[in-house]
Amino acid sequence: MENFGENGTSQVDGFEWLVFHDGGADNEAALVEAIYHDREPYGEYILCAGTNPEAVSEEGKASILSYRYLAEARVTFEEDLLTEAQADIDWCQQDAAEQGDAFVKEVWPSWQDVSLAVVANSIFPQGQDFVMAKSVLAAGEDAASWLEVTRIEADMPAEMALTFCRIEQDRLLEVKAVLKDADMPVYLLAEFWQSLVERFAELPYKKLSGARRVEAEPEDYDFGDLDGEEGEA
Repeated sequence: MENFGENGTSQVDGFEWLVFHDGGADNEAALVEAIYHDREPYGEYILCAGTNPEAVSEEGKASILSYRYLAEARVTFEEDLLTEAQADIDWCQQDAAEQGDAFVKEVWPSWQDVSLAVVANSIFPQGQDFVMAKSVLAAGEDAASWLEVTRIEADMPAEMALTFCRIEQDRLLEVKAVLKDADMPVYLLAEFWQSLVERFAELPYKKLSGARRVEAEPEDYDFGDLDGEEGEA
């Protein structure tokens, strides 16, 4: 990836991204089992992924449970995930038509100048549990991107997720980044996520097969992880 050293790392303001899987020029996809040691597969194929170095083991596999920030580009052909993504695109189109681009032009730039903690404290009432803010960043005919900030419990840190998705035929392309570190400047998440979006948004269609899907029990989902079930504001 651009702007990364030979060891696949980039460090800014004391925060370091480690790219622990990169499919290279051929965009070779990896199965979940090959790059995570504690994540059940859900029919996805990972094209590129980066996280904080502490979340990656000596064997080069990452943890889905202990990361502070994580970004991923992936594709899937699972019908229910495509249906959910289409609903998200539809919502983004509707919200963009109703709300305009005030958030993108006025609010989002100011959020990138500060840490996640500053953002969360500015939008969530003190002491309130189960709060979410969701805003559209872009919406097109077959693609959309949006931002979510969530806090489950008042005494827990908030989380931020950036998502881009595009549907082509029976394939869902998704680029998602999640930030859990309250002190990390938001722009460091946004810039890495945007670099993945720019790289993969026009990924040529290719049918893939062979990925396993393991159904998790509802109580096993971790709100805010890359595959957790999230509510809508």
